[in-house]
Amino acid sequence: MESQGPASSSASPWGIRQIATNLREACAGAGLPCELVVNVDNPHEAGDWAEVAHASRGFVVPVFSANIHEARGYNRAARAARGKYLIIWQDDQLAPPAAASSPPSAWLRHLMALFRSRPQLGLVGMNTYRLCRDREPTNRFGATPWQPDPQTGVSWSFVQFVDFAPLVIRTSVFWSLGGLEEGFTRRGDCGIWGDWELSNRAWLSGWQLLSPEVVSSTCPIGGVTRYGQMSYQLELCEKVRQLNLESFRLSEAVDCPYGTEETSYGNCSWPGAGL
Repeated sequence: MESQGPASSSASPWGIRQIATNLREACAGAGLPCELVVNVDNPHEAGDWAEVAHASRGFVVPVFSANIHEARGYNRAARAARGKYLIIWQDDQLAPPAAASSPPSAWLRHLMALFRSRPQLGLVGMNTYRLCRDREPTNRFGATPWQPDPQTGVSWSFVQFVDFAPLVIRTSVFWSLGGLEEGFTRRGDCGIWGDWELSNRAWLSGWQLLSPEVVSSTCPIGGVTRYGQMSYQLELCEKVRQLNLESFRLSEAVDCPYGTEETSYGNCSWPGAGL
């Protein structure tokens, strides 16, 4: 499996078919074997997902549950998955469709290129992200300011935290970290912080996190972490900043993402960084 489906399903019949169609087209275009494992927790959707699964000939794998909560749903679906990577989707999102300048598989090819080029890469966020949690008023959106990575040709940035969803993680990393923390929220309650808490555990375990340019391509259809101390968070902010400055160049100094209103932390001055 290269992709894991929504953990909490509340899509329309059109959305259900479109989620499966877009992901299948992307996988076929990238030449990757995939499966879409779906945690179906709305009883009224069971028939639609069963129909789509039957027509997909094994691509769609529905896992039926009863509102067991987001984190538990993701973990349950992940246990049924068989691939090297998990792409955690939510049911109000579609994989990027084909564009005039790129095929529908471009985003998936970029992801695989990033994972192959960086053995320490654990998580990739394709939604919003933060460079420094405590020095940013809100989550960041859109492409990063660094020049494209010459090794892969993809624009990306090291980040402190990535958000659900989509969120991509090596399956081996997901389970080595123990999966998502299930003790934060009771069944049926809104789930928050699980993505940031997982990000923290990944950094502490020696894995790297990044967010690529593809964050702007996903289309909608429809607390504190356990490591919340300020001293630790700023230490992690600085690690992320140093990795960015050691890895990338800017087209112009004014493009620096640090020391701005969006991220009131640090700057782009570091020995050997340059423009």
